[in-house]
Amino acid sequence: MKPKRLLEIIGAFLEKQNIDIIYGTGAFTGGFCIINENPVVVINRRSPLEEQLRICISVVLEQGFDYSGLRNEVRQYIKRFAGA
Repeated sequence: MKPKRLLEIIGAFLEKQNIDIIYGTGAFTGGFCIINENPVVVINRRSPLEEQLRICISVVLEQGFDYSGLRNEVRQYIKRFAGA
């Protein structure tokens, strides 16, 4: 599966968990934060897709979300990061 498709699937999963995803540009790497009591993932559009994926996957793992309902390919990709 291509990185762009993985990012779309994981982004949709995070949105189902009530986490907003904000894409922006600037001198930042991105990550998870709380803005006005709303959980948000901030992603720099200029970062490579792999870096954007790493940010989203780190949120899934750090927040302890159950990702067992995702497609097998996506679960395997997340598990690779969990083991790293």
